[in-house]
Amino acid sequence: MAKSVSRGAPRGRENVIAALVSSATTLFAERGPDGVPLREVAAHAGVNYGLIAQYIGTKEDLIRLVVRSVSESVADVVKDAPTREDALQQLLMIDRHSTYIRMLAWALLEGREAATLLGTSPAQTSLLQQLEDDTEEVRILLAAVTSMILGWHVFGDFLLAGVGLTDQGERVAATIRDLSLDTMRKAVAAQDEKPQAKRGSK
Repeated sequence: MAKSVSRGAPRGRENVIAALVSSATTLFAERGPDGVPLREVAAHAGVNYGLIAQYIGTKEDLIRLVVRSVSESVADVVKDAPTREDALQQLLMIDRHSTYIRMLAWALLEGREAATLLGTSPAQTSLLQQLEDDTEEVRILLAAVTSMILGWHVFGDFLLAGVGLTDQGERVAATIRDLSLDTMRKAVAAQDEKPQAKRGSK
């Protein structure tokens, strides 16, 4: 069982929930949600076990809260980005939230429905608003480049070994980042050149 973190016990509903979300993300990424009892999450977070039911609900509620909390935090950063380019870079930062991505992969592989975990992504919605472009073409490409980034976090070591580049992780990660950014830049630029009436269509 994971040890509780060495810090003072969080107090207040907001701090307790934040601690539980943080601990759940870490522990679920290590062994998957099904492999971690809620009592262990509470102990790791340094909070009373009963507060999970009081403040959050069930384990499934906690999993959904973790997923939404991370997406909403990224959405806030993207929304505050001063330019389109900054917004793209914030969402497509390849080294962001690797623990969360592993946790999400576990949750999906254990059989949870994607739509019930999050549904429409606040982070991706925020980017589309910043880009002022919600066309189907741009959304398809955003899904494609995001899947490349997510896949790197889950399968990166396996893929590097497969091509004999186990010492080139940083270079491959940089290539994925550059390809993702370039793809989205070109997609948005292409949409900018179309008549205004077609922009924002679905």
